[in-house]
Amino acid sequence: MATTTQMLELLIRGAASGNFVLLALGVISGGRAPARMTGGLFCLAAASHVLTQFPIAFDALGVGSLPVWVMSVTGAGLFWAFAAELFGDNARLAAWRFLPAIALLVIGGLATTTTPEAARALWLLHNLVGAVLMLHVLLVVWTGWRGDLVEARRCLRGPLLGVAALYALVVVSVQAGELFTQPADQLSLLAAVSLLAMSLASAAVFLRADSQLFGPRIGSTRAAAPDSLLLGRLQEALKTQDLWRQEGLTIGKLAETLHAPEHHLRKLINEGLGYRNFAAFINERRIAAAMLELGDPAKRRVTVATIAYDVGFSSLGPFNRAFRDSTGGTPTAWRRAALEDRLNSDPSLISRESD
Repeated sequence: MATTTQMLELLIRGAASGNFVLLALGVISGGRAPARMTGGLFCLAAASHVLTQFPIAFDALGVGSLPVWVMSVTGAGLFWAFAAELFGDNARLAAWRFLPAIALLVIGGLATTTTPEAARALWLLHNLVGAVLMLHVLLVVWTGWRGDLVEARRCLRGPLLGVAALYALVVVSVQAGELFTQPADQLSLLAAVSLLAMSLASAAVFLRADSQLFGPRIGSTRAAAPDSLLLGRLQEALKTQDLWRQEGLTIGKLAETLHAPEHHLRKLINEGLGYRNFAAFINERRIAAAMLELGDPAKRRVTVATIAYDVGFSSLGPFNRAFRDSTGGTPTAWRRAALEDRLNSDPSLISRESD
């Protein structure tokens, strides 16, 4: 028979799980943005995690325990996918985002069909993979904070997703420790209360009417009247001074150059020009300049790396990613096609090249 403490924990976990399910429905019903789809799946995984961590609740599910277990075991991977989409501003949901979740499911599935010794090693691997994913989420949250132009999302980075990722790291650490020691049953009620608090905090943030949080807002591409002077100074500086070519340019440095408050510049670029992060705003100009150089027959022997550095990128990796996001292909492939088109339209360029 369940004790009073167990009954209390069952009620708390039931409330937390229900909140996460309602949150999943609320997030998904708001549209088909990649962040909404992955966010809804993660909320279902969170609801499942709440139940699988409490045997009394999990055993009562009967045949429904299998899908709940599947969602729970993939939770870290779905949280990683959600964070990647929420902060990545991707136009489409890439299938490979679910590879970590699938890998966790495979590892968990193998652990249930093997010997106890092998299962222990597999569950340890499962927890280590989860820890790596959570550390990467924390890295994404931290490194992208300064350049995030969406105020609602920028404020969200630390207090909610950071806490959620840290909680997951603690859970992973405890579960890994339990593989070699006794179960940490004394922490179960505390975990239940923490999950209930996070479910309520998540609902307060993600269910509010803020279309900017999950995707680009359809609105004016013109700056508001009070920022028209700043807009003019910004456009002039970018055009005449080529500020976007500066390696390591930040919105803080740009605001200092324009002698403008940083929060005013953030609002202008986000709400007036429609950009969700500073990197996208700057990289658009860098990629456009790189495309001109890559398609110039006179510069066909200039390396891609040299062009990347010339337009302001600090290394080739970020340039390749930004170029692929913008054009759908690699700089080398784009250059090859552009030069072929130029030579086909103007064969005289071949003789000039030989000269």
